[in-house]
Amino acid sequence: MEHEAVEGLRKPLEKMRMAKNESSEKQLMRRLIHLDGASNRRLEPKKTKGLRKDVYIGNLPSEIAEEQILQLFAAFEPVKVRKIVSGLKCYAFVDVGDTENVALAVSHLNNTIYNGRRLVVRELCESRGCERSTAATELELPPLEKVDKDCSVETLSVSCLVKGGSQTSYAIPLEMRSLTLVQMLTSCFKDVGWITESAKVHGEVGLMVMDTFPHMPYFWAMNLTPETYVKMCQLFNALSVVTWEQPFLKKEEVQRGQRCMAEFPGEGGEWNRCWIVDVVESWVILFYVDSGSTACVPAGCVKSLDNDKFWAVPPLVQPFVLQQGVMGNRKMDGSILKGRVVGFHEAEPHILRFSMTDED
Repeated sequence: MEHEAVEGLRKPLEKMRMAKNESSEKQLMRRLIHLDGASNRRLEPKKTKGLRKDVYIGNLPSEIAEEQILQLFAAFEPVKVRKIVSGLKCYAFVDVGDTENVALAVSHLNNTIYNGRRLVVRELCESRGCERSTAATELELPPLEKVDKDCSVETLSVSCLVKGGSQTSYAIPLEMRSLTLVQMLTSCFKDVGWITESAKVHGEVGLMVMDTFPHMPYFWAMNLTPETYVKMCQLFNALSVVTWEQPFLKKEEVQRGQRCMAEFPGEGGEWNRCWIVDVVESWVILFYVDSGSTACVPAGCVKSLDNDKFWAVPPLVQPFVLQQGVMGNRKMDGSILKGRVVGFHEAEPHILRFSMTDED
């Protein structure tokens, strides 16, 4: 039973055992191998038939021309672009030819700033577990605020020391802000105490990175403690028993704020706890509460998970921000970081400042 349970979240239990039993030298070697191999799975082209080759890009300025969008994607061999303006919203779909370019475009362009706007770039995901067909439709993510170049408002940004000694401000991702998290906690767990508890972490920690924002200092991670191990076992034991018995959400049940479960994007396809951020026609935007990831998936591929017993375990991850530097292009999912929690964001105290330990 435990073996089935730990398949979720890309087998984090095995990694926790390894981190506990290995010497520091072996851990470092394993992490180097991991960064060059397994953690880059999302950057590798998938061989599955029928995968989409188009990329969604949102929060565009309405005056942008299709030729300018193609220029944005020039490094990813764009084939064609379709720009859509709906009211005050502007977004586009870009065909980049193959799935490798899709992954690279998302990794490099998501959360980048263009004309003062933080771009949202997403792969349109398909789900192997979907039993109801859904037609591809025009998808629009919730609009993001415009980030002014001179913005220094504490509630919107954090200043970090980057290479060269300069200070740069980075807007806090919407899904990390307390307003969004309170809505998620209220809908899913009916308790917002996790925000207060997560801010109590301090001192030396070992973190398993679960999701990152390229070229930004923010990331979601799991604090590797015995308590986390026990909670993870409880959660995935419970999910493994009921995953295939849970019904898909009915059309009228697919709505913003609904707690549910869905396959995690990627090769593994494990079913994880989710929260529906938004619904647009036959697509849903999901927030994976135990990894911090977001994804766009067909609405017909989301299953019910509304029993309180599945939400007794609080989110397994929490938000962090690097004290210095930013995350690079490379996906670090599953990597182990050692360091210290040295403080918290002044306006969003649940986002902890993390200083990495230098390793030779």
